[in-house]
Formats: sequence, structure tokens, C-alpha cells
Amino acid sequence: MKPKELKDKIKGIIHLVVSPFDEKGRLDEKVLRKSLNFTINALEGQDAVFLTTGSTAEFYAMTDDECKKAIAVAVEEVAGRFPVVAGTGRPGTRLTIEMSQYAQQVGADGVLIVSPYYQPPTKEGLFRHFKEVAENIDIGIMIYNNPVTSTLWIPPDLMARLSKIENIVADKENTANAVAYYWMQKAVDPKDMVIICGIGQLMYSFCALYGCPGFVTEFANFAPDIAISFYEAAQQRNFDKLAQLADKIAPYQQFLAELAQRRSEIPTILSPYISSSELPFYQTVIKEAMSLIGLPSGAVREPMENITAEEKEELRKVLEEMGIRTSAH
Repeated sequence: MKPKELKDKIKGIIHLVVSPFDEKGRLDEKVLRKSLNFTINALEGQDAVFLTTGSTAEFYAMTDDECKKAIAVAVEEVAGRFPVVAGTGRPGTRLTIEMSQYAQQVGADGVLIVSPYYQPPTKEGLFRHFKEVAENIDIGIMIYNNPVTSTLWIPPDLMARLSKIENIVADKENTANAVAYYWMQKAVDPKDMVIICGIGQLMYSFCALYGCPGFVTEFANFAPDIAISFYEAAQQRNFDKLAQLADKIAPYQQFLAELAQRRSEIPTILSPYISSSELPFYQTVIKEAMSLIGLPSGAVREPMENITAEEKEELRKVLEEMGIRTSAH
């Protein structure tokens, strides 16, 4: 898929593909294929993008070989029905290029690249990083502007410069600030780049006011109808409906908050307005929600948190309160 073609298709539901692990902690290819097909079938006819080996997929806790396998399986199973964007960001530029070239080689439509983490570069270093990757692949690039994981936030002026590089076509914007999203979108020519909501459906409710074309969501893993409803309401600019949907998923968000309150806080230097105390739990809750509808995906890898059997039953009640049918006890 040509970069500009990918740009036009980055809209709607940005599906966060989970990496399932078996009882021995190995990547479970069989379950990965099964969960991919569940979502492929559920999203048939919808605007959607499949995003694999990103943060939700625990790429940081996987070997390069495991990441490569997950990318190849996703490309094979999706089989052109939706664009596949593979997370390939690494701390260094050369490593990012190598993983991005692999994703292109096996047929990914684009790559998701988080800002270099561990050693913070200058603005020019950051520009060179993305430029060098872009010069070494032919497929489209979605920048992953995530200040929590990289401790960097690409400001609007720098994003506008990056958007002029031909195959940098999208920004997964992980801001929890609607005003910041607005200024980012204003700074970038929509002919060059799309700015999607990178932190889910609640923030999307606000970004939709400014014509946000799409949003990442964990719900396509276990409740795709909810993800579809959010997108349809935004397309119709039905903000009353968006508010109703936000209220519908409130028990899920509250459950995450309660998990965080029961355990120790994150020892972070980041502002709590940037780094949520719920982050260590969201992956395990997605996986357990999948398990509760019949798509077991195993535990999350250390050092992230797994929930207890009792908490899984609490989650069952939360899902049922939201109208999500779970499998038999």
C-alpha cells in the first residue's frame, strides 16, 4: 500500500491487537490467529486499521523474533481486508530501521514508530531519527507521539515539519488534553498527515468535535460493537450519543481505577495528568475480558500486573453491566 493510500485509510477503529501468551509464557500463534479473526469478522465493512506490536501488545517485553512473528501472523490473517500497521520503534535509529524494513518485507502496510526512549534526543535529533527511517523504507509511517513511554512529546511545530516527509502520514497522538490535540491538528496540513486519538474512546469523545478521523480502542478485542458505536456517533456528530456511550463504559474505567487504588502507586517523575496510575493494569484487564468472552490470551509479562481470580469475577460483572455477554463460569 502506498503511503498516501494508507493515510486515506487511517480512520475509524484503530484496533489494538493483543499478544497472547500460553501457559508457559510463549507467544501463542494459534490464539493470536483466532483473536484476529474474531475482530476481522466483527469489523467487516467498517473503517478500521489493525495495529500490532504496539504498547498494548507488550512489544517492549517481547524478543525481536517474537515481534517479527506477531507482525507476520497479523499480515497473513488480515490478508488485505484492513490495513496492518506494525509497531517497529526501538531506542536507536538503526534498530528502528531494521525492524521497519522487516515489517515492509512481510507485507505490513505501514509502521508505528514511537519516539526514541531511554536517551532523550534534541528536536533536531528527533527529526533526523524519523527522517532516516522514512528514507530507508517505502511504506507509510505513523508517528507514535507518546510522552509517557518516551518522556518526549513532539510539539506541533516539529510535527508539522515531519509531516512534510513524504511517507510520514499519521500521528497517533497520545495526549489527554483536548486543547493540545486541537493545536496539533491545526498545525498540520491534513493533506500531509492525519492526527488520530491515541488514548481511546473517552478522549475521542472530545477529539471528535474537531473532526478526529479515528481512535485507538481495546474494545475491538472483546466488545467491537461498542467501538463501532463510538465511531458511528462521531461520524454523525451526535455528541449526546457519545456522552451516553462514555457513561456506558464508565464501569470499565472505574474498575481500572479501583485496581490502581488497591496496589502501590507508580514511582514516576511524570505528572499524574500525563501518566495514569491505571496504566499497569489495562493490558491484563483487556486479556481477562477477552478470556471472559472465550478468547483466552494468557497473562501479561513481567513486570506488568495481572489481576486475581476474584478480580476477574468482578470484571465479569462489569462487562455484564455494560451489556457484554460473557462465557459460562
